[in-house]
Amino acid sequence: MTKEELALRIAKAMYKDRRTLESFNAYYSIKGYFLDLEMADLIGIARQYGIHVPLSEGL
Repeated sequence: MTKEELALRIAKAMYKDRRTLESFNAYYSIKGYFLDLEMADLIGIARQYGIHVPLSEGL
């Protein structure tokens, strides 16, 4: 799984109940922030949202 794929999955989990233009714009803002993070940090955030990332893919 790439950083971009993981960032997308996290953002979808964060905004799953909000389907407005504001959440769409927020998604793009937060996606940019996520892409600046290290993969290990992204995995930690993903786990907080219940997203499973196999270790072989993440690190």
